Amino acid sequence: MKADLLVDCRCELGEGVQWRQADQRAYWTDIEGAALWSCDANGAAVRRVPLDMGLCAFAFDAAGMALGAFKDGLCRFDPATGARQMLRPYMPGHPGTRMNDGTLDRQGRMVVGGLDAGGAAICPTWRVGPDVAEVAIPAQIANSCAFSPEGDVMYFTDTPTGEIWCYAYDTATGLTGTGEVFASVTSGGPDGSAVDSAGRLWTAIWGGSCVEARGPDGAVVARVEVPVPHVTCVAFGGPDLRRMFITTARQGLEAAGLMAAPQSGSVFVADLDVPGLPHGTYSGGYDF
Repeated sequence: MKADLLVDCRCELGEGVQWRQADQRAYWTDIEGAALWSCDANGAAVRRVPLDMGLCAFAFDAAGMALGAFKDGLCRFDPATGARQMLRPYMPGHPGTRMNDGTLDRQGRMVVGGLDAGGAAICPTWRVGPDVAEVAIPAQIANSCAFSPEGDVMYFTDTPTGEIWCYAYDTATGLTGTGEVFASVTSGGPDGSAVDSAGRLWTAIWGGSCVEARGPDGAVVARVEVPVPHVTCVAFGGPDLRRMFITTARQGLEAAGLMAAPQSGSVFVADLDVPGLPHGTYSGGYDF
């Protein structure tokens, strides 16, 4: 399959894409461009909300506000204006770190990790709501946070290792059990992931110009080609959840790379036969 251009936004680091059922729009963030973007299912009615800090991952609540994992920590923020309230700083004693990839578990709690620019695997992954607890192992670049349809398996990667892990996930407590390697990515690095209704894990491949789907045994069973190198995140949306929205990045490309792939940083789309799963809403509250 091949992905088509949806929005020619050319974000520096497009990430965190998700479909919000309440207003039938796709939302994504430009982490380095400090903006929240959105559009309808067909790429029309594009909006861009400037932010005062890079937003790495986010989740809407039922009232239309959001829990945001900004570079400097967890915030409650207004997606219409960008106004935010700091709730918990992320690793304030480590200036080379920031928050990174995250998603909701099937109970509406946010699971989000971090990134260390210094190259050390020291960043904790938090499960948020109604308290904050650490899950998974510390990582250098946490990515691929995603959950099985039943919510009892959590997928996770420390991107530089090239290994996607799966963990037994306790849906009552939100704590992970013993982890094991689910798959190894040898061409490019595993980035953001999402699970479809058949239980396949779709993973954006940074440096690989594609999104790969893996079956229960970790083997690649489908691939969507994307006409830019740095593919960052995926989400299912549209009225029937069969549209795959794909974010990409310009970050890390030299002038020659941008000339060869000028639409880098834009959002692409592919229509699939199997629907995805609803992203859900954050239900953990903000008192932690």
